[in-house]
This record gives sequence, C-alpha cells and structure tokens, in this order.
Amino acid sequence: MKTLEQHNAERRKSFHELDYSVRKPHANGIACPKCGKELWDSHPECVLTSNPPKKNVHCPSCGYSGYRVA
Repeated sequence: MKTLEQHNAERRKSFHELDYSVRKPHANGIACPKCGKELWDSHPECVLTSNPPKKNVHCPSCGYSGYRVA
C-alpha cells in the first residue's frame, strides 16, 4: 500500500503534466442567460465544493458571471 505522501506526489505530478490549454478559461457550449452568447468556464481546473459541485462561468461578451453545475 502506498503512503499518503506518495499518493499526493503522484497526483501533483499528473496535474502539472496536464496541457495548460485545458486549465485556462475556455468556451463551454452553454448560452449566457443575459445575452445568449457562449459562456466560458472561468477556472476550469477548479470545482467548488458546494452541493451540487459547481464551476465559475463568465460571459466575455456582456460581463455576466455566475456558476454552473459541474
């Protein structure tokens, strides 16, 4: 069985090996409730620990910001 430190080191390594383009803000295919343009995930690598889990979203066209269910 591996130690907690070994597990955490492996997970950190795999996280840092991810392509940066996956972690930067990107369009998510959801229409903005304010203007109808496409929303973007503001911080794709972050999931809020709410119930249900959520992600921050924003609209670069009109400035709307809010949350979507993850």
